[in-house]
Parts: sequence; C-alpha cells; structure tokens
Amino acid sequence: MNKKSIGIIILIGVLLAGLYYLTMGKKVEVIPPQDNAVEERNEEDQAASQEKQVFEIEVGKEAPNFTLRNLDGEEISLQDYRGKIVLINFWATWCVYCDIEMPDLQKLDKENEDLVVLAVDVMEDKEAVEKYIKEGGYDFEVVLDEDGAIAKTYLVSGYPASYFVDEEGIFQGSVPGMMTYEQMNQALQHIRENK
Repeated sequence: MNKKSIGIIILIGVLLAGLYYLTMGKKVEVIPPQDNAVEERNEEDQAASQEKQVFEIEVGKEAPNFTLRNLDGEEISLQDYRGKIVLINFWATWCVYCDIEMPDLQKLDKENEDLVVLAVDVMEDKEAVEKYIKEGGYDFEVVLDEDGAIAKTYLVSGYPASYFVDEEGIFQGSVPGMMTYEQMNQALQHIRENK
C-alpha cells in the first residue's frame, strides 16, 4: 500500500470511531433539559426561552403535572404515579430512533416494579398509535398529546426524549435522543442512589 491509501484508511477509521462515540459510546448522564429548538431564533428569543425553561421545568422542583387520554380513552395524570419513578418518553410512530428504543422501554418497564414508563405520543392519530403499539406488543402506558402542548411544556425539541420524575413527583432530569437499555438502567440507578 502507498502512503495515500494508508492515510485514507486512517481517516476512515477516525471518522468511524467519532461516529461511534457520538451515537453509542457516550456515557449517558441524567441532565437538565435544554431548549434546542428546531427553528433558529435571535439572541433575545433564546434568552427569553432560557428564562421560561427555568420557570417551567427545573431539576429538583416538582415536574409539571399533566392529564392526557390513553388509548382506552381514560384520563391519565402524571400525579397518578406518585410512589413510583416515572420515565416520561416523548415519541412518534414515524420516528426511527423511537422504534429502536421501544423494546428496551418495554423491557425496563417489565423488570422494575418501582418504575412506570409513560409513553407520550405527540400529535398523531389515535388509530396510527394503536396499530403501532399493538403490532409491537407493547403494554406500557401510552397517552396522546394531541395538540403537542405537553411536549412544549417539557421543552421537547426532538424525538425520542426521556424525562425522569422520582417517586415524589420531583423532576430529576432528561436525556435527549435515543437511549440504550444500559443507559436507561444507568439513569434509573442514578435516581435511586440520589434520593
């Protein structure tokens, strides 16, 4: 091999390692949510948004309660789950990373008696959500944020997004993007150890 070929191979290796680090190799920590809105805003809008974030949802403060209907038409409130850790997962049926994450959410929900997975589908038809959940064989609680108001309250900027609330209803932090099963367990253990 000549020097140019070796250089290209090394470059590809570095790029692949960087991609792995960005997607799978990161150690996930439960972190406060950040407002990474899709649309660009000027600096004044960003400052106002940050002030709003601190006011509406803050680690160590009570998580904003909400009431939404589940797939059976029953009203479900976040406060219904006091006494359990709640993983609020904002998602959509068209989201590829949500689809990858769903089996791990199901496994986590089944394996942990002190945890409830509350999957909040954002702005989709009930029929599409029902079909997706049935085909996947998922039986954790699914509620419908039909107008996206709860996702806005929680400053969701992309899917999936997971928010952790402890047994007393206190917001513990969030993880933007898809998590692996191991990362979910790390976040759960972090909450248990920091009561």
